[in-house]
Amino acid sequence: MRTVAEVIQRLLPSGTSLKAGKSNWDSVPFWPPDLFAVAATLVNLSGCYARPRYLCGLGDDCAFDDAYRKSVEDLGEEYGEWKIPPGLQALWDVLWEEPWRIHGGENRRQWWDAAMRLLAIADHACAGVGFAPERDRDSSTSLRIFEALKAEAKSGKSDLPYVPNSLCFGVPPETACVQPKTRTPQIGCTLRSLSHNLALLPAIGDVKTYWRYGTNAEDDSDEPLNMLLIPFPYEIRGDSFVALPSDEEGDSPRAGFFDVHQKWLDGVTPRAFANFVRKLIKAGRREVQHIHAVVLPEAALEQQFANDVANLLRREEKLEIFISGVVEPKTNVSRNRTFSMLFEKGEPLAQWRQSKHHRWKLDEHQVHRYNLGHVLGKRRSWWENIDVGGRECYFYVFRNGASMAVLICEDLARIDPVQNVVRAIGPNLVVALLMDGPQLEQRWPARYATVLADDPGSAVLTLTSLGLIRRSNMPSEKGKRTIALWKETLGSSREIELPDGCLSLVMTLSPSKEENVTNDGRSDGKSTTKLSLTSVIGLRLSDPPAWLHTV
Repeated sequence: MRTVAEVIQRLLPSGTSLKAGKSNWDSVPFWPPDLFAVAATLVNLSGCYARPRYLCGLGDDCAFDDAYRKSVEDLGEEYGEWKIPPGLQALWDVLWEEPWRIHGGENRRQWWDAAMRLLAIADHACAGVGFAPERDRDSSTSLRIFEALKAEAKSGKSDLPYVPNSLCFGVPPETACVQPKTRTPQIGCTLRSLSHNLALLPAIGDVKTYWRYGTNAEDDSDEPLNMLLIPFPYEIRGDSFVALPSDEEGDSPRAGFFDVHQKWLDGVTPRAFANFVRKLIKAGRREVQHIHAVVLPEAALEQQFANDVANLLRREEKLEIFISGVVEPKTNVSRNRTFSMLFEKGEPLAQWRQSKHHRWKLDEHQVHRYNLGHVLGKRRSWWENIDVGGRECYFYVFRNGASMAVLICEDLARIDPVQNVVRAIGPNLVVALLMDGPQLEQRWPARYATVLADDPGSAVLTLTSLGLIRRSNMPSEKGKRTIALWKETLGSSREIELPDGCLSLVMTLSPSKEENVTNDGRSDGKSTTKLSLTSVIGLRLSDPPAWLHTV
């Protein structure tokens, strides 16, 4: 795009208002998320946010001062009530009425200033968007979006045309999307550092995002979250990895494909598995009184099996969340997914499935490390045989003021496309389900968890199965039983080891409030939720079922 006007027309193809049946763009968009999409796109395309003028504290020419912030708040509050104050229209006129070029040209600072201010005003107009409303704080815009999110979650219909994939009204999701935001990065200089409430995301053809509200609107609990981590399966046999037939002959160095067969579920029923989990929940309650979440690693269960287990467990007192990695079998190519269900007072409140975006590549080193040479020794590398098409990423509000995303293994490490949207939205908690070795601080999960913990500041939990950890140990070695790793916001990593004789862990996450500040100096009033790890306890059972193969 050569000019600012062309970008505006591309993002708002039907204009900002209709007069005499013709599209026009003279008026500022009436809907704040649409204005945010336009202003944020322009700021991003120009790269002006990285100029010294837009970085607080660098010289006397800074565009941001107390008067700027007061103006943003005043105009944003009016705009959030669907009023168009003269000052807002004047800023829009700066963008629309001159043939500004995105790159090059004279007096660019004039339209840069206008775009930066419009971005901030639209963001402020949506304070608290996506979360339970605070009547004395949230705008009419945020309240309407909240009602639209609830309606869509209940019936699949909403008066906003693109919910739950985008909050926009006039900007088609095939062009750009806007979603609620949880955290503002406190380091770095990016577009993400400029807003508290709204995130600019790519078009749905790249990755389709869903923002879902999955908790009681009146829930303002600051109760700690107790999570039961079950590193199932406890044994993974070599014949669980199956090489797919190939037309090639001999020892070709080219890569092949493999399937993972869930041999660990042979002879196990959902009811038997649910009873096992109930025993662990009972053991956990002797330590922490309530268990709020149950989490299992990548590919732990089959998809329908997991759904059945979740429904059998849903009436457990205070249970809010069930998360498991699952395999959805297909005729030719399967799906490796996350399966998550939220409960409220024993009833399913919401559920979602999210497919893995990247295949696992087993190279020679990993084949040897996991002692799979007898089944995968004919080639130098092997690709996981799964379907990765139709990429989606879900963000769920699981406690008031806190959102969560669940990723699978490689999706934690690969930047495109899922990490871009995770970093833009900034969920408070990222749960990464792995089929991996011990979760040590020097290994890859810790490195990539650090990226998200620094920017946007999410807390990250990784969890793997004890079965694959045991395969990575030589028979004569005792080996580590580090099944999980916790990385806190701008904090150090913590390796979480399963003590000998224990079948699961209960970890307690305690919420607190912290201040986030945008790069233009606007504070969120210390309203951002931070989760901290405050306790880890191992759980034993005196009579574990024989099918666990825990020895």
